[in-house]
Amino acid sequence: MKVVNKLLEKLPDAVAGKVPDVKLQDEDIKVSLAQGTLTEEKLLPPKLAMHGITLSFEATGEATVRNFNSPGDVDENGIVGEPPAEGAESGPRPQLLLSSDVGWMRYQVAARVKAAVGTRLSFLASEQQTELSVTLSDYRAHPLGQNMREAARADLAELRLMQATDLAKLAPGDAVAWQARGALQSRLELNWADVFPANLSRLGFLRGSELLSLKVSAKASLSARVSLTDDYQLSFSRARPGRIQVAVRKVKSHEQTLSAGLGITVELLEPAAVKAQAGQLLEALLGPVLRELGKKGTTALEMMDGLVEKASKLKLDDHQKQVLGLVLERLGLDAQLADPANLPQAWADFKARVTEALENAVRSHIAEGFQYEYLRLAETSTLLDVVVEDVTAMRFHESLLKGNLVELLKWMKSLPAQQGEFELRDYLHATTLTRQQAYGFSLGLGSFELLKARNVHKQAWVVQENFQGARRMAFLGRRGYEDKLLGARGQWVVDLKADMARFAPTPVAADFGYGLHLMLWGRQKKLSRKDLHQAVDDAVVWGVLDAKDAASVLTVMQEDVGKHPIETRLELKMADDSFRALVPRIQTLDLPRFSRALARALPWSEQLPRASAEFRRAVYAPIWEAYLREVQEQGSLMLNDLSPARAAQIARWYFQKDPTVRDLGKDLQLIESEYRPGGGNFSFAEVISKNPHTLRRCRDFVSGMVRLRRAIDERKAPDELRTVFGELEGMWTTGFHLRAAGSLLADLAQSTPLGLAGVERTLTVRVADSEEQLVFSTTRGTGSTGAA
Repeated sequence: MKVVNKLLEKLPDAVAGKVPDVKLQDEDIKVSLAQGTLTEEKLLPPKLAMHGITLSFEATGEATVRNFNSPGDVDENGIVGEPPAEGAESGPRPQLLLSSDVGWMRYQVAARVKAAVGTRLSFLASEQQTELSVTLSDYRAHPLGQNMREAARADLAELRLMQATDLAKLAPGDAVAWQARGALQSRLELNWADVFPANLSRLGFLRGSELLSLKVSAKASLSARVSLTDDYQLSFSRARPGRIQVAVRKVKSHEQTLSAGLGITVELLEPAAVKAQAGQLLEALLGPVLRELGKKGTTALEMMDGLVEKASKLKLDDHQKQVLGLVLERLGLDAQLADPANLPQAWADFKARVTEALENAVRSHIAEGFQYEYLRLAETSTLLDVVVEDVTAMRFHESLLKGNLVELLKWMKSLPAQQGEFELRDYLHATTLTRQQAYGFSLGLGSFELLKARNVHKQAWVVQENFQGARRMAFLGRRGYEDKLLGARGQWVVDLKADMARFAPTPVAADFGYGLHLMLWGRQKKLSRKDLHQAVDDAVVWGVLDAKDAASVLTVMQEDVGKHPIETRLELKMADDSFRALVPRIQTLDLPRFSRALARALPWSEQLPRASAEFRRAVYAPIWEAYLREVQEQGSLMLNDLSPARAAQIARWYFQKDPTVRDLGKDLQLIESEYRPGGGNFSFAEVISKNPHTLRRCRDFVSGMVRLRRAIDERKAPDELRTVFGELEGMWTTGFHLRAAGSLLADLAQSTPLGLAGVERTLTVRVADSEEQLVFSTTRGTGSTGAA
């Protein structure tokens, strides 16, 4: 390329004829011309080699010259613009801000990128591609009073084409940008404690419905490389002398193959970390039997390795043989494998399968979570925004140009936060590299973190449209609340997921993947014995624990009761397949089924009739059904509640006349005999008073499921999902009704092909200041009865 260190003698006629001979502030221009005009004048080279690739500026391509000279001007690249209005929701912030004294000239050209012979471009969108189309833009800041033709002469004398050396030439207010469709690679720093809870259903490996108690380090981290295919823009701008702002953002898609999707892949970067966590998983799978046999300080895994070695040498005594048999049975290994000739290899194979399953589950969780977050980032959203020194920008120029953010992020992660060699302004809508507190479908990447406010109610669409006019849509339907009636379990969140992985010319409800996530969260409370029982009872109500496992969990947690702040988190999550299997099972108002769920959801108490979910079902389900039928028979369009006094009368009749209720509920007969205003939230009448409109909520919930099924089956427009969410959310606008909704869903899930094993269900417990957290789940879940 010809380098000119002085002004052009004159502009080419094709350019000069279109750039007005006036001040920059006087006129808006958008000039289009053939790139051949610039190559003929040697202002643009036919080819440019850098970093092992060649840029070809074909003469038939189109070049543009555009100016920005006043507030209100819109740069489709998003580089120049106005700052977000004060108080407005956060959104992409332009690198160059319009003002009253500075304007910009933008020179934009197109190129095709090819690799040297035998070299594959790792950032191609697909393996079939051999070249890449890119758009390059050069932004030059000028005083508004400068003549536009004179500005163009100065700028075109040395057009900047995204070479590393061009970065040093950026004057204050200047920028260069590179826009392409290709494979973008990023690095995620996650917390293992956030990754594990969502995956226990995929890591069962147990013969029957067994309790899995998993210990996870709250400080252990996980690094992953995530790759996806999309259109993105890389820009370098002069933030201030000696510093360059690097920004990567989403841009309008050029996707032409509608079935392609994002093509997300995940690579785990620290095998040693995976191996360590696989050891913790094996500890959980082996269960408590080995720990009783071992010495203090010996892990279950060490005990099992020792038993296998002794068995291979025929050195097991009778008790050790019995223990080994119990463990093999728990793991579902063939009893014949206890043969010394087979056992060592079988045990080694089992450990390898556990490690592989863990890796697959974690990769799958990260890919699903990243897609959930990414689809909810609006078009032009910022993926990375960081200010670095010139030398750093030039150092990572090549990898960034090729869509690789990993190397820069790795370098940033390696530096002490106080070193000040970079200023991270935004990384996937956060200002930290490590993600914390990822819940449900989320990885904690975007601006949708949960439980930041006491009352969250959000419905929103994120719509991306490609250049062919096809759309890819994602729906965010979230409801959260801080409910004082729940005590130590004081906050809850529900997320209805609906999004499209691919573009569609005319999206319909059938094009979406669906999911539902429910969470009860109690944090930083010094749990009393009663609080602890209530938290475990919640887990039984939602099918996270079988009733028979509740006592074991209580025993494990009992030591810290009343001594330390304890955080409990109960989660129930259904992915697309399990949620779609569930929807057809809620198409009519089955009052007995809803009544059982409402009865199980009543507050826990040490008194026998309320001490377990199944006792509550036996005592209160007929009362709930009678109450709901009487409300129904009133015939009111609003389905108004009965008075609390009437609710107490219904309860009193059953406690006195129904044999089952009378016998099981005799300890509560006096309490349930009449309504006492201000008594709390315990008796049936009090629950009715504090949690109104139950029949209406149940009817609306069924209506929402019917509407969703019809929308999918009849391929209706996606706008129907707003109404669906509005009808469903009545079952989670109070903590009590949320408990009932979780109970109902867990009950219905048992009738689906995978049963409760198809639903991700966890109870997570962390003691404040502890470096570990415990995750509990009954692996398959049978809905077995018993005292909680």
